[in-house]
Amino acid sequence: MDVLQVWILIGVPGLVIAIALFVGRSVFRAWLGYGVLAALIATFFVTPGGGVSAAIIGAFAVVFVANGRGTHRDRAYREHHEERGGYTTAAG
Repeated sequence: MDVLQVWILIGVPGLVIAIALFVGRSVFRAWLGYGVLAALIATFFVTPGGGVSAAIIGAFAVVFVANGRGTHRDRAYREHHEERGGYTTAAG
């Protein structure tokens, strides 16, 4: 297979799955997303002429790490629906 075929069959669907796993602040899903990105990088490394593609996917991983996905910052972040109990007027 050449690089274009690998992108069409594996790269694009793999990136969509990886990005979907990073939606939200789940540490478990973030680590699964990193696993998918690592598998994509390995796939493009073994594809002839896929070194640049592996670097592009690696850049996605660097961006997610720089944003703190899957780190201790995700554990401290509370979603809006987790905090709404503090805004009620109930005397509870």
